[in-house]
Amino acid sequence: MKTRHHVLLFSVALAACASPGPAAADSKSAFIAPEDGALLVFIHNLYEDRSTTYVVFDLNKQCVAEVRGRQAEVIPMTPGRHTLYIYGYNNHRVDLDLVAGRTYFIRLFSVEKFATRVSEVTPVQRGTKSYKLLRTWLEGARVTSADGDPCRGKPLKERQNRTQRRINEANADWKTGDELYRFKYKLLKEDGLTAEEVGWL
Repeated sequence: MKTRHHVLLFSVALAACASPGPAAADSKSAFIAPEDGALLVFIHNLYEDRSTTYVVFDLNKQCVAEVRGRQAEVIPMTPGRHTLYIYGYNNHRVDLDLVAGRTYFIRLFSVEKFATRVSEVTPVQRGTKSYKLLRTWLEGARVTSADGDPCRGKPLKERQNRTQRRINEANADWKTGDELYRFKYKLLKEDGLTAEEVGWL
C-alpha cells in the first residue's frame, strides 16, 4: 500500500513537470526586456495579410526583420533614438526613442483602399486605443526572435536604388505630414512596457 502510494505521488509529480504551462505565459517571458537593452516587437496578425511579408530596415539599408503572418517578432534594440523603414504594400517611416528595460510594440497590417490594399503601421502608444488592443493583437501570434531571421543585418534582396527610393518616399511623407501625422508614427520612451506591465498582457 505504501509503495503504491509513493508510485502514485511520483506519477503526479512527473506529469506536473512534463505538462507545458499556458502558451500565453511562455510567450510573455519573451517580451521582457533586459535591464541594459530594449525590445521592439512587430505584430503581424491580420488574416487577409497571411501571405504578405513586411520588411523592416534601417537607414543603412540593412534588414532588421522580415515579419510574416500571425507572427510577433521580437527584436533586441540598443536604447536611444532610431529611424526604421517598413514596406509591405507601400512604405512607412517610424521614429523611436527607446529606453533600457522596456518593450515596445508596433502592429503591421493592411486595409482595403480603392480596390487595392495599402499598408498601415500602428505604434502602440500609451494612453491610446492601440494600447488597449495590444493583448487582443497578440492572441494567437507565434512569437519569434529576430536573432533567427536570416535577413537580419544584410542588404535587402532588391536593387540598392529601389531601397533608396523607398526611403525617399517615406521621408517625403514624413516631411510633408503635419505634427499629428509624425506623432502617429513615433514611439516615445514612456510608451515602452516594463517587465511588470508585460506580465499583465
